[in-house]
Amino acid sequence: MTLREISEAVGGKLPAAGDLDKKIGRVSIDSRDIGPGDFFVPLAGEHTDGHRFIAAAAEKGAAGCFAAFSKNVTHPEGMTVISVEDPEQALQDLSAFYRRKFQLPVVAVTGSVGKTTTKDMIAAALSPELKTLKTEGNLNNHLGVPLMLTRLDSTYEAAVLEMGMSGYGEIDLLAKLALPTVAVITNIGESHLEMLGSREGIARAKCELLGHLAADGVAVVNADEPLLVPHIKGLGCRVITFGFDEHATVRCTDIINDEAGKRAIIEQEGFAPLEVVPPLPGRHNIYNLMAALAVGRLLGVDDSVLTEGFSRVRLSGMRLETVTTPAGIQVINDAYNASPTAVSAAFDVLAELAKDAARFAVLGDMLELGDWEEEGHRQTGRQVARHNLSGLLVLGERAQLIADGAVAAGYPPQRVYRCESHAQAAQVIAKIARAGDWVLLKGSRGMRMEDVLAVLLEGKK
Repeated sequence: MTLREISEAVGGKLPAAGDLDKKIGRVSIDSRDIGPGDFFVPLAGEHTDGHRFIAAAAEKGAAGCFAAFSKNVTHPEGMTVISVEDPEQALQDLSAFYRRKFQLPVVAVTGSVGKTTTKDMIAAALSPELKTLKTEGNLNNHLGVPLMLTRLDSTYEAAVLEMGMSGYGEIDLLAKLALPTVAVITNIGESHLEMLGSREGIARAKCELLGHLAADGVAVVNADEPLLVPHIKGLGCRVITFGFDEHATVRCTDIINDEAGKRAIIEQEGFAPLEVVPPLPGRHNIYNLMAALAVGRLLGVDDSVLTEGFSRVRLSGMRLETVTTPAGIQVINDAYNASPTAVSAAFDVLAELAKDAARFAVLGDMLELGDWEEEGHRQTGRQVARHNLSGLLVLGERAQLIADGAVAAGYPPQRVYRCESHAQAAQVIAKIARAGDWVLLKGSRGMRMEDVLAVLLEGKK
């Protein structure tokens, strides 16, 4: 894009002088990441204002930037300042304009649990055959999705974009910008109950994505999630379902565990039954695998290429990362976020990986559960008792309810450790776990449960 195109796309005001037909490099909202020829978008935050860093971006060679009319910014020499009402809105308008320059499959992925893993699986499956842009890190919101869209170029043959939300209207906005050709909804859990009130409300918010599919678009949704059914009836475009339900379009008919390892048998009308090795443990990841398989087949990628891609899946950080401590303890760092549904799935993974070894869980608060906060934590405690973990460590005020729920369900109270800090939790694990034992770390993002692992890796006892 040129500076002139950017200004026209957002209705901005350009200076009278300067090389307005100069093409820009990357678009960034962080002046620290700016390189020569890049374009800087200064955003007003809670604690600082990006307009303060326009001069710093210019010193790093930025070709241009947005600036709010209200800020009365001095134009640095060699940098084109495009004046706009609101730089954040201008970024979104720019991304929508730029997205429409490209004719390619855009796969949007949302859901309460598994959207990042599913995004990673889809991108891995497509990449051997199609050059694929995929969401990086946590760029899945009203700022991240526009930034990802500006990274498209003519060499890409597909894009896989993760879309997150915390309330109504947010997915609607992201879908307007991205114009998805394929919409994937993994499931409906409990995340954001505080904002949306019920799982039905969460389903409505997630399904805002479906309303932006054209007649030739395709919805790929979980067949085993009843809350999605009302939203796919009469949708006006093709619907592919995935799951274990016998009526699912893409269905898992068997899971084989023997000396040859674990394989899932996937069936779909028009395709030969496929025996595939799940790239990740846990039943929930077979759902993610089926969603990725459905998208790959939809885009014309052969099963042999898809399965090759699955074998190369690399997950985003703090999602089922397995780390061995200096003491030989196996830690599952699944600390990026948590909800009762996600913790239950993580317990299944812990059981699958640990086999006959001792199993421990270090669990933190699960946030944004609203009125379901107490019951959600107690329900997780009942899951602890059902799995008969070797030990339960809880950290945080709400997580105490997990311990209470476990003990009420018959879990031995002597196996419960109520910790007051990450360091204390690490010290307890170092004391009670042995080499070869397995430990799950799980909690909401604000709990930073990965800090427990950091202490364990330092060898502090």
